[in-house]
Amino acid sequence: MQELLLPAVTLPADAKAEEAVAAFGQEPTVTSVILVDEFQRPTGSLDRSRFLLSLAARYGHALHSTKPARRLADPPRTVPRTTPAIAAMQAAGRDAARVYDDLVVTDELNRCLGIVRVADLIRQVTARA
Repeated sequence: MQELLLPAVTLPADAKAEEAVAAFGQEPTVTSVILVDEFQRPTGSLDRSRFLLSLAARYGHALHSTKPARRLADPPRTVPRTTPAIAAMQAAGRDAARVYDDLVVTDELNRCLGIVRVADLIRQVTARA
């Protein structure tokens, strides 16, 4: 999975939703923002589509923009950096509602090293088959 690893866009765990909106707005290719604690351990994951839809919904901006982004975050889907691609695919498929959410790659101390996009993982596994 090391060759699929992309830098993660991270924010502090207590970041406001408007900070996450700004992070998504800086680069259109960002698919997720990872909330991390002071030791860079992932505490939440903001999927671009779900997060921005929550803010775009009726009164969404008024309800969420100045509140902590973690209110709209999902638990991070973490995989150790030594995880084989097939095992990462299995981890991605555990929750059908979040099957295409980015995987957060962690080191031995559970610190965020980056993300792997599931679409890239699928392409790699099918290319090897």
